[in-house]
This record gives sequence, C-alpha cells and structure tokens, in this order.
Amino acid sequence: MRASKISDEKLFQRLSDVFRRKGYDGASYSELMKATGLVKASLYHRFPGGKADMVDAILSNVDRHFADYVLKPASEEGRPQDRVRKIARRLREFYHSGKRWCLLDTLTLANSPSTCTHARRSMQFWIDAFARISRDAGLTPAIARDRAQEAVAAIEGGLVASRVLGTSRPFLRSLANLAKQLTVLRP
Repeated sequence: MRASKISDEKLFQRLSDVFRRKGYDGASYSELMKATGLVKASLYHRFPGGKADMVDAILSNVDRHFADYVLKPASEEGRPQDRVRKIARRLREFYHSGKRWCLLDTLTLANSPSTCTHARRSMQFWIDAFARISRDAGLTPAIARDRAQEAVAAIEGGLVASRVLGTSRPFLRSLANLAKQLTVLRP
C-alpha cells in the first residue's frame, strides 16, 4: 500500500489536535495514525525519535507561528495599547476563542525533560514579548517583567478554566484585560 501524503502544516495540526486532547502519555500511535492518515512506519520515518520528535516538531512549529504572527506586534512600531490589542486578537484566533486547548498545558504533564525545556523557552519568549510592550508603555523593567508573567498566567489560566468550565468566557476576559494589564501603571 502506498503511503499517504500530507503537508507539514496539516500533519502538525492533526498531531497537535491529538496531543492537545490526550497529552503526551495519552496520545497513542493508533490515534496519531488515524488523525494523520499515516502508517506507523511513515510516522517513524518523519519522526525517528517517536513521540518526543513529534512533540518537538509541533512546539517548534507553534514557536515559529507565534514569532512570525501572533506575538510579532510586540516588536513593531506603534502605540503599546494598539499592539497589545492586535496580539489579543491573534491569540483569540489561535486558540479559537478559548476552545482550543494549550499544548504547553497538556504536553508538560508528562514531565519529559526535553518537552519541559522546550515549553519553558516558548513561554519565556512570550513573556519577553509582553515585557517589551510594557517597557515601551513606560513601565520599569522589573514591573514590566512581573506584568508580563501575570498576563501569561492569566491567559493560560483562562484557557484551563475555559476547558474545565466548558465556556470560553474566562479566556476571553483575560484577553480583554490584556492591554490594561501590560500598559497601565497601577498605584
């Protein structure tokens, strides 16, 4: 039987969907094969290290998307509040208004050292982008870093709460508060 052909983008999307729903340990090869239309040998050909290579490739793909699109406004010109709003719209788009679970949440449950290291780098990139905007809004570097961490925690917590409660409202509220969180100095 001839192996199925699938674009990298579709492959990563379908693998991501399985890992989002099942986590690292729960994602079986049977489910991964069904989702991608590839046989086990084809998956191993593309990812010789098995699920660990798949996860690394998926996270790298998401990292590129965040750098090239989702968080890109952080390094662009313009008012900090406008840049944050653009990022919030892109986060809403990426996470399907809170209906798409976060890979960093589900993949790090397995506590794989390489996955956790990659996830830490990914989250740090996100925090750095938010801190840049906060500094541009006039906050001190220390406050900017704290606010960036709080904002990422609010968004991630909003995603988890949205998944558990079955409503996207917590995630959408975290995005609605993002510009204030990152750009307004509190007394």
